[in-house]
Amino acid sequence: MSTYKKFKQTVYNTVLVPIIRLYNLFQWKRYLKNAEAINLIVGAGGTEYQGWFATDIWTLNIVQEGDFKKYFSQRKINKILAEHVLEHLSNSDLESMLNNFYKYSAKDINIRIAVPDGFHKNQNYIDRVKPGGFGEGAFDHKNLFTYKSLSQLFTKVGFKANPIEYWDENGNFHAGYKNDEFGYISRSFLNDERNNDGKPNYTSLIIDFTK
Repeated sequence: MSTYKKFKQTVYNTVLVPIIRLYNLFQWKRYLKNAEAINLIVGAGGTEYQGWFATDIWTLNIVQEGDFKKYFSQRKINKILAEHVLEHLSNSDLESMLNNFYKYSAKDINIRIAVPDGFHKNQNYIDRVKPGGFGEGAFDHKNLFTYKSLSQLFTKVGFKANPIEYWDENGNFHAGYKNDEFGYISRSFLNDERNNDGKPNYTSLIIDFTK
């Protein structure tokens, strides 16, 4: 890394990040005053939906319990939405995340997870989304989940799995996702424009998890 890049990174971490964190905490307090339920988007990037509190790593690091304590010590989470986030996490980070999700979620929690689908029958899709694949962001992918492996990950800590959009091991596509109150998934059979011909060209593995 060049000296200039190191300088920019230092300025970002020491000046901008604290400002971002402070602003997000202010936004959280505003949200909390008006929210009947706590609906949380994790790894949101620029995604925002009405009635949901959007977070990224500078707002809420999902593998750090200290961040959860800061936000959810008084009120627990009712809904979580994560679209194409978990494939970027290591196995140890996933374990930490799941423990935080379980500890700081309400009894009526619904966690909607969407990730690339490891059982998709199109090999070009698999080559695009697999760890080290040629698709956007795939260089950072650490996992390629199937409905079986993702379900097992969550049920191991006490959640129940309800797969709603997925390919199975026999090459059959199950299309059960709808745009509902549990969270909007743009990279789904219903919403992704790559499926405008009516075929499941680009879909996600989508599972709802409850306690």
